[in-house]
Amino acid sequence: MRRQLSTAAIVIAIAATATACNSDGVDAKPDNNASAAPSQAPKDPAPAPDKGGDKGDKGGDLAVGGTAKLKAKNGAQISVTLKNWTDPAKSNNKYMQPKAGKRWVAAQFEIVNTGQALYDDSPANGVKVIDDQGQNFTHSIGETTAGPNMPASVKLKAGEKALGYVVVSVPENGKPKSVTFTPDSGYAQETGQWTVAK
Repeated sequence: MRRQLSTAAIVIAIAATATACNSDGVDAKPDNNASAAPSQAPKDPAPAPDKGGDKGDKGGDLAVGGTAKLKAKNGAQISVTLKNWTDPAKSNNKYMQPKAGKRWVAAQFEIVNTGQALYDDSPANGVKVIDDQGQNFTHSIGETTAGPNMPASVKLKAGEKALGYVVVSVPENGKPKSVTFTPDSGYAQETGQWTVAK
């Protein structure tokens, strides 16, 4: 008799414990919706594709038409766009031609002062063409049929812009890979780089 009462007491205790566990809102049965919940949770939006926009020297080359946002030493802020790349570039003066074994290429840059400080520079001094061998070539004196040259010096107030070609002499059989622009005649900390390889 006592054994039967003990067994009954144990059964009642187990039932009470199970009821108590379920009374806090936790369902002992697996919830069919629980496994579906993660798949129904909103996913993080995929990052927007990089369109080669404003980069400066923070990695990755820009394409022709891309814009680099750069800072000059005096705090001037500029947006520099490689508007056009001409290879080869023909001289518009029969008396000024590339030297033997050389050819001209020309990069058309647009520089816009997007800050408040005056941008005062000699832009052509900050242009370099880099070939597939890693060699660097700087600007040459010459004018091309592609269009007007970049002014030798510019002073741009806020909102003003300058546009023009910079001529560079490279080996006749050379393969230019990229062109760079660095403010302050090439001495600023930031550089824009554009891919021009064919």
